[in-house]
Amino acid sequence: MPADITRLTEDYEKFLHISFDEIWSQVKIEADKLEAYSVIGGLLARQVTLSLEMARSPGTWNGHSAPLFLRAMTDLYIALAWILGDLKTRGEKYIKHGLGEEKLLMELYKQKRDELAPGEQRSQMEKIVALKENWINFQRRDFFVEVNLGNWSPLNYRQMAEEADCLELYNFAYKPFSHAAHNMWPHVSVYNSKTCPNPLHRNHLIPSLSEVPIDVDYLYRSIKYVDKSYQLFVDKLHLAGLEVYPIGWWETYVDEINATRSEHQ
Repeated sequence: MPADITRLTEDYEKFLHISFDEIWSQVKIEADKLEAYSVIGGLLARQVTLSLEMARSPGTWNGHSAPLFLRAMTDLYIALAWILGDLKTRGEKYIKHGLGEEKLLMELYKQKRDELAPGEQRSQMEKIVALKENWINFQRRDFFVEVNLGNWSPLNYRQMAEEADCLELYNFAYKPFSHAAHNMWPHVSVYNSKTCPNPLHRNHLIPSLSEVPIDVDYLYRSIKYVDKSYQLFVDKLHLAGLEVYPIGWWETYVDEINATRSEHQ
């Protein structure tokens, strides 16, 4: 890996850890909204983690892989923005749906366990069931947990984006990145297809294992979504904020790199 890429990822990782701790340390948790703060804290940590993991893997900075990270990050931002609009109620919906999903999965494991004859496989399945049951009961008694086969929110993501005032992010980031995440034709036809060289085949597309170069702009977009998430916390929770935000860190970093290169030319 080139030295400048290694330095970038290492410096960015240090910045993420420092900035996350600085933001979260400013949050004043309200006693009547403990679960809700667990939700938004976990989501912010997840956002930073996604950016961190992407930074650690420069091979993903391309049109094949980067959209998988970026779709998750835009999805998370929309959900976080919507939850912060009604912290207690929406945070509770998020948790209840998640517990219901895990309860449904636990019941499927139980069904599979009961189909197995006594032995190692059944024993392993029983351990999985016990782990999931304990995890659910730690938060809610499992007989109080409802299974909802719909979305955790009563709205779809476009409606959530409208309510949370981030429709532009939905239109120009969430939707395009969804093409890659769901293997849709706008992505597959560009990244995994090429024109058949036989002129008699009327320029139809054939499969292609195309190699694409890394592009640091994808990492920049990841940094931008962390920046937006920090700003969201600051605005909605009335925090003091950061002296340097991720985009400001990036701009300073790029300026320093360019200045160093100019000195050596």
